[in-house]
Parts: sequence; C-alpha cells; structure tokens
Amino acid sequence: MIGWVVCVVVVGASPGSDRPVAEPSLVPVPGTGPLLHRVSLAPASVLLSSAGGSLSNSDGSLSLGEVLGSADRAFPSVAAALADVAAADAEALAANGGFDPVVRGRSFLTPPALGAYPQLRSDLVFDAVIPGTPLNAFAGYRFGAPLGTDSSGKPNQIQDYYQERLTFLAGEVRAGVSVPVLRNLWIDRRRATLQRAELGQAAARQAEALQRIEVARLAAFRYWDWVAAGMRRAVATDLLRIARDRDRQLATRVKTGDVPLFDQQDNLRAVAQREALAVQTQRQVEQARFELSLYWRSGEGQPLEPGDERMPKTLPDPDPSYGDQAQLDDALARRPDLRRLTLQQQQQRIELSLQKNQLLPAIDLGAVFTQDFGPAGTADPKLATPELEFAAVIEVPVLYRLARGRIELAEAQLARIEAQLQLLRDRVGVDVRDALSALAAARARVKYTRQEVEVAQKLEAGERQRFELGDSNLLFVNIRETQTAEARLREIDALVDYHRAVASFRAAMAL
Repeated sequence: MIGWVVCVVVVGASPGSDRPVAEPSLVPVPGTGPLLHRVSLAPASVLLSSAGGSLSNSDGSLSLGEVLGSADRAFPSVAAALADVAAADAEALAANGGFDPVVRGRSFLTPPALGAYPQLRSDLVFDAVIPGTPLNAFAGYRFGAPLGTDSSGKPNQIQDYYQERLTFLAGEVRAGVSVPVLRNLWIDRRRATLQRAELGQAAARQAEALQRIEVARLAAFRYWDWVAAGMRRAVATDLLRIARDRDRQLATRVKTGDVPLFDQQDNLRAVAQREALAVQTQRQVEQARFELSLYWRSGEGQPLEPGDERMPKTLPDPDPSYGDQAQLDDALARRPDLRRLTLQQQQQRIELSLQKNQLLPAIDLGAVFTQDFGPAGTADPKLATPELEFAAVIEVPVLYRLARGRIELAEAQLARIEAQLQLLRDRVGVDVRDALSALAAARARVKYTRQEVEVAQKLEAGERQRFELGDSNLLFVNIRETQTAEARLREIDALVDYHRAVASFRAAMAL
C-alpha cells in the first residue's frame, strides 16, 4: 500500500523573487504500518521540486533551498539523529534475537580403563520459540550405552540408578511442545521487548524528523540574518558615499566662499561616524556568514563561507495570505515531538501490561514424544514402544512484590508521560498562535516601514534641494539622511522578522 506523510523540510521563497513561500507537499511512502510509525524525510531537491521551488537562484546568488538542502544532508546533529535510528534498528534486531532457535549439544565419555562403569552419552537438542506466540517447541536426539566388556566377557552395565541414561543402539528421537496457560500467555518478556523495540524504531525516526525540522528552522534564521546583514551594510555604504560626495562638493564651495568652513568640518564628522557604521555592518556580515557556514556545507560536510558575490541583494516580499489556512489540529497530527512522546507512552503501556500479567500464576503445559531405534542392547526392551508424556508445571509467588513494584513504576512513568503530553499539546498551540501573530505583525510592520521609507526619502530629497538653494543647513540634511537610513533599516528588520516568522511557523506546523 502507499502511505502519505508530511515531508519535514522548510521551503522558502527564492530571495529576490516575488514568489510566495511554497505550501507543504505530501510525498508517497510505501509501507503497511500505521502513519504514526512512518516518516518520510525526502531530500531537499525532491521537496523543492514538489513545492514548485528551486535549488538555486537565477542570478547565481545563494538560495535558501541550497542552504536547507545542505543542512539536511550534512549537518552533524542530523547525522547524530540518523545514528540514533541505526541504534534503534539494532535494538529491534537484538529483540528479534530472543526468538532465535538454539541448538545445544553435549557428550560424556567414561573410557573402559578409567571407570567402573565405562559409557558414552550424547545429547543434541534443537529448541525454538514460535515468533509472536508463547509456544515453545523442541526436537532432539539422545544416545546412551555402556562401553566394552567385563573380565568374564560380558557387556558392561550402567549403574542401576542411572538406567534412564540408556537408549537403543541407534539412539532415541524426541520432540515436544510447551505452552503457558496464564502468566506469559498473551504477553511475555520476549514479546514485550520486541514490541517496545519496534516502537523505539518509530520513536527514533520521529526524533530524526524533529531534528530535521529544528535544523531547517535554524538554517533559515541564519540565512535570512546573513541576507539582512548585507542589506544593512548596503544602507551604511550608501550613507557613507553620500557624505563623501558632499565633502568633495563642500571643499569646492568653501574655496569659493559659498559655505563656511564650519559646514565642511561638520560633514567630516558625519563621514567619520558613517565610516564607523560601515565597519560595524561589515562585521555583522562576517559574523552572519560564519554562522551560516555551519548550515551550508560541502559534500564532505565541511562548513562553507559564502562570498559577497553570492549574497542576494533584497529580501522577498511578504505573502499577504500565508498561514491563513493553518489549523491547530494539523499541527497536533504532524508534530514529531508529539508522535515520539505518544510512542513512548505506548512503550510504557506494554510494560505495564507485562507486569500485570506477571501477577498471574505460572501454569505451563507440555507434551513430549520419544521413540528409540535399533537393537535394544543393554537397554530395557520396553523402550521400543513409542512414549507420549504430558507435564504440568505450576509456580505461584507468595508476595508478588517484584511484579507489584514494577507495576507501580510503570504507572508512575505513564503518569509522567501523560503530563508531558498535555504540556506539549499546549506548547504546540502556543507555538502556532505565536507564529501566526508574528507573521501578521511582521506584514503590518513591512507595510508601515515602507510608507515611512517613502516619506523619509521625499523629505531627504527636499531638504537637500533646500540646502543647495541656501534655505537649509547641513545639520538638517544630516538629520534627514539619518532618518531615511533608519527607516530603511527598520524595513529590513521587518522583512527579516517576517521570514523568520515563516520559518518558525513551518516548524510549529511541522511542514
């Protein structure tokens, strides 16, 4: 059959494009297990293709898709989560080993010259537990006979009190089964361990999915921080360029006596201030680049630092309707942390069921068939008759303190997990509502900061024109330029907050 699962990778709009962030896509995954136990972690190329995105930008700049694909492929914590999955698979393999058939053999030899009752005894048994059942079956072969003759030439004998060791000369074949009636009938330690291990496999894959979601969220944060740092540097560079151009103009006007030297000195102060701002923003770009390199890695997993030539020039515009269709139930159904905790709850329920079963009396029923072959030798001739033996074994503990203590332990752990589940469900609701609130607030901030930038640029141009006509002074021009720069920085902050909110929303919804 084909199952459908939500792929756990964040997909963002390509920087510099007007395309909205792609909606999540479902990828079919073959399998017959319940959806809760299966997670698809498709590679970023598949996800971006299915979502209509691109792994690279047309202008050659580094795209969010490239960063997400690299982080999903090579980030160390993802590799650690994959190692945990491998460990869980190994635990399941070991649990299946509890049902492995066992072959046991032993032989005893007393040579004629070294004992009063020289003899040879051999025993070979094949023992198997039928997987998924409480039934135990075995088959075996046994041989026992005296060796040599006594001083009178008669065959040696085995001790009278060990006559059960004797078989016919071709040996004895036996087979049998045993089954518990009460304790260990519906569940026993082997089956409980296997069921818990299978749930552990599913839980490890949910932990892997959770790690991939978190890595994608952080990678998106670092990417947008890097793009925003470059845009802030561009604002600082523009401010510095304007001040330097003005200094050249003022130097000429001072020589002609058109403006006083004081104005040029004040502009030189502005140049120095803006030089410092340019250094500060350059440092922010470098810091953001270092952080981004943790998520953008080479094929060998080594961090890569993107150069300025790969930096996008702008941040994508907000999607006015993104997130409007979000439903809390969708997040609750998809979140890997909730699924993992639910699986751990199921593991504890299995343990509780096992320990409750251990309170029952142990009553095991069995049947064994034996048949000797060949000449009787010194064995009892009656052994030629096939024998069918039935057995019953009863064990009743007196105090049951072991099972009672483990029941109380399992119940306490279940109560702990249920409390954690309640908190996590509440946390998911808060995460979704907070992400939606952040999206709405960021969209509104982008709208108003753009209005502010537009007005500030008009005021700056008007103030500069007034200064050139002699109706204003350099102080007011600097103020207008600073106001425009601050408005542009606030617009950048609003845009990057929007894209960070998108990443947080996708993580909250497990998209």
